[in-house]
Amino acid sequence: MIKMNFTRTLLLPLVIFGAVFALPINALDTTAPAIKNVEIAEVTDSSVTVTWETDENADSIINYGLKEDYGIVRIPTVDRTAHSITLDELEPGRTYYFRVVSSDLEGNQGISADYKVLTSGTPTADGSGAANADGQGQGSQAGQGDNSQTTTQTQEQTVEEIKEQIQEITDPQKLQEIVNETVKAIQGITEDLTIVGPPTVIVETNSAIVSWTTDRPASSNVSFSPSKDYTAGNYAFSQSGTSGDTQDHEVRLIGLEPFTEYTFKVASTDSYGITGESRDFTFRTKASLPEIRNLRILKVQENSATLAWDTTVPAKALIEYQDLTTGIQNSKGRPTYATNNQMEIEGLTLGTRYVAFVIAENAGGDRVKSNPITFITVKDTAAPIIANVTNESTLFPGDEVRIQTIIEWKTDEPAFCLVTYREGVSAGVDPVTIEKEEKNYAEKHVEVVIDFASATVYQFWLNCEDEAGNAVQSENFVLFTPVKEKNIIDIIIENFEASFGWVKNISN
Repeated sequence: MIKMNFTRTLLLPLVIFGAVFALPINALDTTAPAIKNVEIAEVTDSSVTVTWETDENADSIINYGLKEDYGIVRIPTVDRTAHSITLDELEPGRTYYFRVVSSDLEGNQGISADYKVLTSGTPTADGSGAANADGQGQGSQAGQGDNSQTTTQTQEQTVEEIKEQIQEITDPQKLQEIVNETVKAIQGITEDLTIVGPPTVIVETNSAIVSWTTDRPASSNVSFSPSKDYTAGNYAFSQSGTSGDTQDHEVRLIGLEPFTEYTFKVASTDSYGITGESRDFTFRTKASLPEIRNLRILKVQENSATLAWDTTVPAKALIEYQDLTTGIQNSKGRPTYATNNQMEIEGLTLGTRYVAFVIAENAGGDRVKSNPITFITVKDTAAPIIANVTNESTLFPGDEVRIQTIIEWKTDEPAFCLVTYREGVSAGVDPVTIEKEEKNYAEKHVEVVIDFASATVYQFWLNCEDEAGNAVQSENFVLFTPVKEKNIIDIIIENFEASFGWVKNISN
């Protein structure tokens, strides 16, 4: 093992002499050595041995220091792949930051990640105490130990005096000032609390578990807000851990909205009031998983079938179906989101058994698949079913009274329908059928009639036919058209007519 001695002034960045090598141009290497297996081999009060490996011969360098503005120690010979450097004259009980660097003969430089190591032992009162290079360290430390003991005794006496003085203070504001100054003093001699690496998040639909690590025991807190409502530093919610001070933190966030992006940061505070916090991060909760309900076959025809189903959340729809005779598979999808679904699959073969599955996909891309449903294509011999027949008549007043009647109804399959009506309920009156220029097949139907007279009873019925030629006639329906409103003069004359018959002659 090669040991390099150095003074503490090396904690500042230094320029180290390097070697220059001439190489043939056609053999120029431009790939830096790959550094791996960086390990802390040995830690004492005043030294740390670091080892690492490279994939080619390279020199050995360590940048290090009490802060991240590293000093440097170097072994300049480019002759090894296994490296080891001992950093001497360090201070006991202090955290050192370091990284290792190796360069090959061509000057290609590989640099490791950042590391830190805590030397063993207890820090001295004045922050010194490192052993020197000529072996005088132990004696020097012993002497410092005596001075440290005396200093400790003096500090203990001073603490007792301060405690007595504090007990004599009765002004709460003065006591708070002392607390504030004490916290400042602690913060001045205590290292910043470090959150190691970015936090990890495990998300669910309505919750998330946030985990992180700190360099010493501290509290756990997560501040978070939906990203759409977040402005810099202003979080809508905050949740804390319940496990007390720890280095391994875990907080479960609850009450979250599905498929929503959240912005968050983590923070930890140690027993001295020193707080460390992360930068802002984001995560997105999972979308609610759809549940397929009430899957059913609405209609089977000789070359098609109509399926219907419901989902608990809006979802895209896909039907996968297979001809059980030939084994041929096919599918049909719909890219829009809905909870009530109906889809027709076409191009089927008459007299064939099929199996079908419905797949629902939520906004997060999560899919669920239904149980199978089977059916056999058959010749369509069923007539359409007529349902939900309604009518509404409106009177438009004027010199000439006009009546508009709207008749609406539905069929369970595409059908062509005609409305037939006659005045009164007597079968002796010839019916009138409202003809159409084009033969359109639909499931929702409406007919507007403008030939009805006011204050009149009409009877009407519907004749519907599907595309296979199956026909049906509905029951008869009765409607009453509205009565023309009377003006005040008409009402007065009618009243007189009821009392005096001669008034009728006057009105005529």
